[in-house]
Amino acid sequence: MNRRQAAEKALIKLGKQTAATWQRVRGEAFLGDVTIETGNTLYRFEDGVFSGRAPRPAAGSVPAWETPPNMEGVELIGFLADEGGLWSLSPRWRSGALAVITTKAKAFTLTSPTLACTVERPERPLRESPERSDVFVVPSSCPPSVRRPAPPSMTRVMQAAPASRG
Repeated sequence: MNRRQAAEKALIKLGKQTAATWQRVRGEAFLGDVTIETGNTLYRFEDGVFSGRAPRPAAGSVPAWETPPNMEGVELIGFLADEGGLWSLSPRWRSGALAVITTKAKAFTLTSPTLACTVERPERPLRESPERSDVFVVPSSCPPSVRRPAPPSMTRVMQAAPASRG
């Protein structure tokens, strides 16, 4: 079995076990503009969704991006890497890892080994400062709780009385 067949076999096994989880992870891991480079092709994704591909340009050239209709809606799931015979699927890129993408039919497919991956995350807008510097809002995901104070300690430390010398 060659390396490509081993990768596909590992992906099928991992995909059956964790497809829904990887769809959620993808949504968080690939926010912003992601560009993946293979030996022949550049792939571009916006927030994990395919937005274009281009032949790998010569040094100093500008890529000629295209968006084939059959690739609309394709999503980047993660990277499949061979770690000494053990395959791992991760949202983190490693040199030589195979990018895992979905097809329109929501099946997984693999790119050739990747040479580079760049992620340009959007800058998050700063929250507006309150009108008064001593007033601020602390975000909370649940209502405040009331806690009873800890009971007084029941531990008693006893010291032996000094022995009288006499």
